[in-house]
Amino acid sequence: MNPDKLSNKCIPLSVFRGKFDSKQLNDVLVKAGLEHLSDNKTVIIPFERRTLKSVLGYFFSSRTAGIELSSEEVFDDELLDLLRIGKRNQFFIILDERALHEGKEEFLKCASHIKLDVRNKSSEYIRKKVEKAQAYKTKIIFDQIRSDDEFRKLSAFNNDFFIGDLFAKQDLSEVRTNKLNEGSLLNVFQHVMREDYCYKKLTDILTLDSQLAHKLIAFLNSAMYGRESGIYSIKQAICFIGENNMRKFISLLTAQELTDSRPGDIYFKAAGRARFCELLAKKMGKKRSVIDRAFLSGLFSSLPDILGLDMEEALELLQIHQDIRKALTGKQCDLKQVVDIVLAYEDADWERLNQLSARCKLSVDSVPKLYQQMLEEMQTDTYLMN
Repeated sequence: MNPDKLSNKCIPLSVFRGKFDSKQLNDVLVKAGLEHLSDNKTVIIPFERRTLKSVLGYFFSSRTAGIELSSEEVFDDELLDLLRIGKRNQFFIILDERALHEGKEEFLKCASHIKLDVRNKSSEYIRKKVEKAQAYKTKIIFDQIRSDDEFRKLSAFNNDFFIGDLFAKQDLSEVRTNKLNEGSLLNVFQHVMREDYCYKKLTDILTLDSQLAHKLIAFLNSAMYGRESGIYSIKQAICFIGENNMRKFISLLTAQELTDSRPGDIYFKAAGRARFCELLAKKMGKKRSVIDRAFLSGLFSSLPDILGLDMEEALELLQIHQDIRKALTGKQCDLKQVVDIVLAYEDADWERLNQLSARCKLSVDSVPKLYQQMLEEMQTDTYLMN
């Protein structure tokens, strides 16, 4: 690897020396990926007052970024002065509905958008707030929409902006929002870990747990798969997702359940490592069975962190394929080669990384590229079905 290449990924230190050049910094941040990460759509970024003071004199306004003021900030004269600067500099400024209250009209004049929480609000209350915002040429964002029925009623106000769980993509972090039956989930996990597991028996198990079955079907029907026709039965879902992706889905779901009361980054680290191992196995030209198990090897390499046990104890609790078990207990095999390279890269052990890569006839420069691909996929949840 050439360390000089890292300069293409970093903000030059010279930007922060001497006098700040806000246009230069703004251009650099755009190149660093704001528009890429937002898919060229406007991003709403929450700010506290302290941060807002720096931003308003620091950045040029951008069509890809809107400033949302924290709802915990007090509406006072200092804040009003800051908002006036923001409006003068043509920033998108989003305030909460307090700006629509009587006596807060000066704040309302500074806002481009007002976020209105529609929970437990009557149609008459909402109508009055919308009319007041329109009188000041300020747009309304209806927030906390929870059902199709609420959305249909609010659509009558001819508003353009809506936020709520109704519009959220079903992803794995949402799957655990409603606590799943851990015993049933582990039962499914143990079944799908078997070679050539029985589809009929899996269907029977899922039929007994309607909540888990619903989560699987909702996940497969999410927009990220782009299906023209929906999936409406457990049997359809099992056939569509396939054996390997079912193992990945259930393993990730189980990992989330097991890390529910542990530090939040444990799960994401484990899932990222799993996908990194899978990408690396493909790059190394491993056979299909190794590639399929590489994902699980990476995920289960984090078992000590997930369960708070040492590896041997953790493996005893779960029925895991013998090849994966060998890799995780230090026995030489194709899967251990993959996991070792990933761990060397994560630990920034460049000497070991070079040795392992040479031994496998792998270009060491390809490893950071695969790591970058993994990070991008983790941001969009596309890693599960690839």
